Amino acid sequence: MVPPRHLLWIGDSTATLEFQLAAAETAAVISLQQVPDVATAIGQRAAEAAPEPTFVCLAEPRPGLICLADVLAVSRRWPLARMISVASCLADGQRRSGPPLPGVVTVPWHDLPARLRYWLAELAAGRPGSLGLPLTARRDERWQGQAGFADPSQPRRRPRVTVAGDTTATAEAVGDLVRVAGGEVVEQITGRPPIAADCDCIVWDRGARLDGDLGWLQLLAGQQPERPIILLCSFPRGDAVTAARAAGATAVLGRPADREALLGLLLTA
Repeated sequence: MVPPRHLLWIGDSTATLEFQLAAAETAAVISLQQVPDVATAIGQRAAEAAPEPTFVCLAEPRPGLICLADVLAVSRRWPLARMISVASCLADGQRRSGPPLPGVVTVPWHDLPARLRYWLAELAAGRPGSLGLPLTARRDERWQGQAGFADPSQPRRRPRVTVAGDTTATAEAVGDLVRVAGGEVVEQITGRPPIAADCDCIVWDRGARLDGDLGWLQLLAGQQPERPIILLCSFPRGDAVTAARAAGATAVLGRPADREALLGLLLTA
């Protein structure tokens, strides 16, 4: 029997709109408990004899709020839990500002629920996935991991995907990404995805903005309400993502899109 999985969210999930969205979507993926700070988390869960978390998520609404002492305290209390930090849009340039904290995987807020889906699927199949890689692994090393669709012990139909981008080069890049993530590209469009697209899923690269084609997005979603529509956007913001979701988008991922996040979403297609 697969043990139940839990995520402990440490920090204020209402600090930003982005965190509110990330926490709400994460709670739909995995059992989630929220506590305000590290000291409360350690004391409260010890008193309640709560189950061990699979993931401990340190919420950082702006860079510099998580310190090494927090990381050490959490790692001592839950040595087997994978520690991640979720970063808001204020931390967009954090990856270029210096080395991350040791022992912590930093995940943008908009990718967190999708990457959790992938991680949980790997754990359920008895594979560590990228969670088994050292924290020093580079981005390209994480991309080289075997996709869940390719595992012969876990046969699965490859979702048929229509991809679209504002330019031919963008559409080709999105198509390559979908193939790496385990999807079958059945249509590759420069411009808007066609309303009558015959596919299981749409992946649409919107470039720098999400709000330019909300009407078209509504038409797409209205054709097949159950079909996932995944948007890619540079530096997604909470208000833009909320509007896109209201118009029919299933999820919004950042650019350059993370393979694990896209794979996690294609698992539901």
